Amino acid sequence: MTPQSPPDTKRRKFLKATGTGVATTLVAGCLFEGGNDGGGSGGGNDPIVISSLQPLSGPFSVYGPRHRVGAEFAAQQINANGGVRGRKIRVQTVDTESSGKAAANAFTEAIEQDNAVAGIGPGASEAAIRVGRIAEQNKVPLYLHAAGAVKIVPKDAQFTFRTALPATPTVGRAQAQIVKDRGYSNVGVIFEDGVWGDEYEAAMDAYFPDGLNVTRKTAPITQTDFVPQLRQFPNDIEMFLGTAHPAGVSSLYPQMYEIGLEPDLFLGAITPMEADYNAIGDSIDRSFASFNSTDMYADDYAEVASTFNEEVGGLFDHAQVNGYTAVQLVAKSIEEAGSTDPVDVAEATRTGTFDLLYGAKIEYTDWGEPKGSVQVYNSFDVGSSPDYWSNGKFAPKEEFRTDPLPAFEPGSLNL
Repeated sequence: MTPQSPPDTKRRKFLKATGTGVATTLVAGCLFEGGNDGGGSGGGNDPIVISSLQPLSGPFSVYGPRHRVGAEFAAQQINANGGVRGRKIRVQTVDTESSGKAAANAFTEAIEQDNAVAGIGPGASEAAIRVGRIAEQNKVPLYLHAAGAVKIVPKDAQFTFRTALPATPTVGRAQAQIVKDRGYSNVGVIFEDGVWGDEYEAAMDAYFPDGLNVTRKTAPITQTDFVPQLRQFPNDIEMFLGTAHPAGVSSLYPQMYEIGLEPDLFLGAITPMEADYNAIGDSIDRSFASFNSTDMYADDYAEVASTFNEEVGGLFDHAQVNGYTAVQLVAKSIEEAGSTDPVDVAEATRTGTFDLLYGAKIEYTDWGEPKGSVQVYNSFDVGSSPDYWSNGKFAPKEEFRTDPLPAFEPGSLNL
C-alpha cells in the first residue's frame, strides 16, 4: 500500500516524532516534547506512561501515524474525564522507523527510564517479535495493533496481547467462513513468499472446504507486477484472496481486472480503508473488501467517530480505532486491577472482558490470543459518506461478519 499521511487536524495539530528515540507525549489533551516527567508505576500524581511504538516512517507508515492519532485521542478523552484512578494518561510516542531493533530499544528505554506501565504498537511481525521478548523479559504488557505471525505469541506468553489482528491462521479461518457461506467453488490466491504467506496457506489447507478448486501462486513480498502470474488463473475465479499477499493488494486488484479476471469478491488486508481508496480509486467498489475488528455500524462507534471528527478532523478509520482501543484497553485494565503495577495490569487484561469498539467483546486466552474475535469485512460505497466522516469519498458497507473465531493455539497446524 502507498503510505498515507494522517488527516489534518481541526482544533490542534499533533506533533510528529522526527526519528527513533525522539518522543512526543500527551498529558491532559496537550502534547509536549521529551516529557520524561514521571512514570506509569511511580505513584502519586505522576502521569501513567504508555509507550507508543509507532512506524511513523518507513514501509509500515501507512499505519503508524493513524495509530498514533487514535491513541492520543483516547488519552485526551480519558484525561478530560479525570484520568485513571486520579492520574493522567501520558502517551509517549516514538517513531520506530519500521525497524524492529529501534522499537525494541525504545520500549526498553521507556520501561527503564520512564516506568512505562505498558506498550502499544509496534506494527509488523518482525518488530513485534523483538518487542514481545522485551515485554516478557521485563514483565510489562504489550498490546499489538497489527502483527499476525504465530511465533509472536507463544504458549508461555504472559505479557503479549494481540488486539485488532489475531494470529494469521485465524484470518484464514475467517475467510473459510466466507467461502462456505457463499458456496464458492473456484478461488484464486497469490501467497507472499514469507511467514504470513506460509501461515495463511497452512490455514487454507486446514480450514477451507474439501473439493474447493484453488489456483495458487507465490510471489516475493516486494513484487508489484503480478500480471505474469495472474494470466495463469482461470476466468471463472469467484473469489480472490489478496489477503495472502498484503503488500501487493493495491497492485493485484487493478491488474486482475486489466487482464479480464472479474471475481465476485476480492479480499484485501487490514489496511485503513482510506489508504485502500487512495491507492486504488473509485474502481475499488467493484469487488474489494478489507477486514478489521472494528464494528463501524454500531452506535458506540458512531458516537466516538463523531467526536473524533469534530475535535481532530478526518476519518476515524480502522487504524485510528486500533490505537484508540489499545489505550482504552490499558486504562480499563488499570481500573480493573486497581493498580498500575504492570504485572497486575497484564493479569487484569488476561482475565477481563472489555466492551470497546470491536465486533465482539475483547477476551483473552492465558497466553494473550483473543478468544471469540469477530472480523468485519467492509466494501466501499463510493460517492457516499456517513455524517461522522466529513468530506469522506466513500462509506463503509458491511460485506460479511464472521461468527466468533476460536483462538489459535500455538503448536497447532505444525506451525
